[in-house]
Amino acid sequence: MNYSRVYDIDFERLVIHLLPVKLRKSRMIAWLRSLVKPIANIHRQFVNYRRDAIYKIEHTPQVFSMENVLNDAFDVQLRRIRIGDGAYRDGVYFYNPNENKPVPFYDPAEDSPVHFFDGAELFSLDTDFVVSVPFELNEAQEIRMRSLIDFYRLPDKTYNIQIN
Repeated sequence: MNYSRVYDIDFERLVIHLLPVKLRKSRMIAWLRSLVKPIANIHRQFVNYRRDAIYKIEHTPQVFSMENVLNDAFDVQLRRIRIGDGAYRDGVYFYNPNENKPVPFYDPAEDSPVHFFDGAELFSLDTDFVVSVPFELNEAQEIRMRSLIDFYRLPDKTYNIQIN
């Protein structure tokens, strides 16, 4: 059984159908429609809320689902918003202070210096995923996009928005 049509009620027609045939005059119908109008407005608000709630329930923190949500909200036609993996930087382990060993910071043979990050810098540089947006966002759109991402992402995941 299809339950999606349970809430489809046409109050304009319902007023006419429930009115006895003898009383179906244009003035009586107009008066009853004006009485039912507030109920119809509340019903329309309920149906819109239900549709939005079902949409939120159907989408998850999975990458494809979040891409669909962002594309539905910001890029309906071309659907160019993509989510990719973030960049991770591992901390360089030198030695335990109790070991009392020298620390090689730079090896001239490799010709690559070692970059140092403290814990706070490492945490701020790491992101779990990157949202690639192919167009320029204004401030209101960016706030809305961040709120959508924050709503759907897992609490321990970090992200950046990258404009291509």
